[in-house]
Amino acid sequence: INSLQYKIYIVYLYRLILLFNLLNLLFMKKFIFLFQSILVVTLLCFTACSNEEVVPQEGEVKPEPQEFLNITYKGNVFQNVPIAYDENGDFIFLDEEFSQIYSQELKDNTELSIFVKDSSSIILYENLQTAFDSEGITLIKEIPTTRIESNGDMTRAGYDDLATVVLYDDRDFKDRNLTFALTESEKSVEVTNLKDVNGFNDKCSSLVLTNNLPNDPNQTLKLGSFEYPCTNIDAVFIGYDDHGFSDRTITCIAAAAEVKRYSSLPGFNDKMSSFKFFFAQKGQYQPSF
Repeated sequence: INSLQYKIYIVYLYRLILLFNLLNLLFMKKFIFLFQSILVVTLLCFTACSNEEVVPQEGEVKPEPQEFLNITYKGNVFQNVPIAYDENGDFIFLDEEFSQIYSQELKDNTELSIFVKDSSSIILYENLQTAFDSEGITLIKEIPTTRIESNGDMTRAGYDDLATVVLYDDRDFKDRNLTFALTESEKSVEVTNLKDVNGFNDKCSSLVLTNNLPNDPNQTLKLGSFEYPCTNIDAVFIGYDDHGFSDRTITCIAAAAEVKRYSSLPGFNDKMSSFKFFFAQKGQYQPSF
C-alpha cells in the first residue's frame, strides 16, 4: 500500500469513527428523551391518583356513593364522606384520606364499635367498652334479663311499654318488621341469634328506638336495687355482627321521651345477628359484658 492509499484509508477510518460517534450521540439523546417522557407521564399519573377520591384500577368500575356520612374518629370529624358498601355490607370509603385511616387502623378490627348519632352521623370506637366510656353509659348489673330464643319468647308491644325497638328488614323502615319492648317487669332483652326469630338473621337495615320514660327528673324508675330519675335513664340498643353477642357492634341510644329513627345502619345493613336492648344509667361505664 502506497502513502496516498494509506492517507485515504486513514481519512475514511476517521470519518467512520465520527459517524459512529454521531449516531451514538443521537441514540443517547433519543433514549434520554424517551426516559424523560416516561418520567413525566408517571409523575402526571401519580398526581392524578393523589387527589381526594379513590381511583379504581384499570378494568375496575368505581362504585357510586350510596350515602354521605359525618364520621368522628379519635376526636377528628370527617364531614360528608362518600360511602359505598361491598357485597358483604362492609364499608367502602370513597374518600382517599379516610379510606387510608380505615385500612390502616380499623378494617381488620373485629371489635370495632359504631355509635350512631343519627342516620348521617356516626362515631367509630376501637371497641364497645371505649364507646361506653366515651358516651358516659353505666350498665346496671342487677337488672334481670329476658333472653329471647324463639318466636314464642317475644315480648308483645303494648300500652305499658317503657321503651321499644322496631327492626325493619329494609332501609327507610320498609318491608317486614319485629318489635321488642322493655316493660316494668322486663327491663333488659337479649336475642342470641336472630335466625331463630322469624329468620331475621342478617336482615335488619333500619330501626326505630323509642324511650317512653318521661323527661321529668321528679319521676323515677327502679333499676336493680335503686331508683333513678327518668331523665338519667337511656334506652340502649346494641347490635352484634355475629350470633352470641360477638364481633363488631353498632350502638343506638334514646334519652327519656325521645324517639330515634335510623333509616339506615351505617356499616351494619343486613349484618346483624344478635342484639341486646336494655335501660342504662348515664354515667361512668362499668363492665358487665
